[in-house]
Amino acid sequence: MAHSLSAKKRARQNTCLRTRNRTIKSRIQTARRSFLESVEARNLEAARAALRRCEKLLHRAADNGPLHRNTVGRVISRLRRRLADLERAAG
Repeated sequence: MAHSLSAKKRARQNTCLRTRNRTIKSRIQTARRSFLESVEARNLEAARAALRRCEKLLHRAADNGPLHRNTVGRVISRLRRRLADLERAAG
């Protein structure tokens, strides 16, 4: 347990930031799951909308810190590739 004032403050900040990061990552996972479900269901319009939402959340996570920008770029690239495959299959 922290003893000094600065260590106690740091512990409080860590708790707050951990909660915020978990929330952001959870929202991203939910958005990714809805996108992948749309792709599996071959629903092109729903997949496009879900991808837009997912990209927005990912970029925000990269700006605010929970995810590294290279990680976000890699994830978005993979999701866009899935959408491109779906569009190609749809004709």
